[in-house]
Amino acid sequence: LITAARQALGDRGRTSNTDTIAEIAQLKQAFFDEWSDRLLCDDAGAISPYRVIHEMNTLFDKTKTVVTHDAGNPRDQIVPFYDAITPRGYLGWGKSTHLGSSLGMALGGKLARPDWLSVNFIGDAGFGQTANDFETAVRSNLPIMTVLVNNGVMGGYGAYMPDAVERYQSSALGGDYTAMVKAMGGYAERIEKASDVRAALIRGTEQTQTGTPVLLEFITREEPVLAMANKWGM
Repeated sequence: LITAARQALGDRGRTSNTDTIAEIAQLKQAFFDEWSDRLLCDDAGAISPYRVIHEMNTLFDKTKTVVTHDAGNPRDQIVPFYDAITPRGYLGWGKSTHLGSSLGMALGGKLARPDWLSVNFIGDAGFGQTANDFETAVRSNLPIMTVLVNNGVMGGYGAYMPDAVERYQSSALGGDYTAMVKAMGGYAERIEKASDVRAALIRGTEQTQTGTPVLLEFITREEPVLAMANKWGM
């Protein structure tokens, strides 16, 4: 590999990466422009999960924030858009984790970096499977912030089991997680308008700074369009 690199770049290596950086920035901006209708969507009704991701991406102080994702659609939605600028500022887990695992990971992130904001991005199916452990955050004084995108379904299952979904609503989910977290002693909000997303994230961050674990429950729409799926034609 070293020999091949020298043949391609010479003994002194690449003398300047300015052109490469500029090319990456151009491609990244083109990608953002392609997705701006979803990332910046301010329509009435259920919120796009991409709007939530965009506000997280542009709001958080990434020099002292760790973000992780849950399994399923939340993973596929956040991976292409959330920028990491500091080591361990973003912990991606690919497909190696089960639904609900990000809650425990956020607790671990807070233990490792108590002075950082620790955030897990999760769907309602995942949170429904591990929500009782939010009490652990309260009892153990671990002020994490759970960003819950609640679309009321297991996202994408209409494609996997269309008959069961159409006839029996087998992918449908319910539950009032805002009330549940409040009952456990945490701070919780239910957000239903895209224009309120950023302000809610600010309030949530401030609450963690007072030592209170936070749940922000964003009422979102099911989002079947995934950047990685488009790229690979899946």
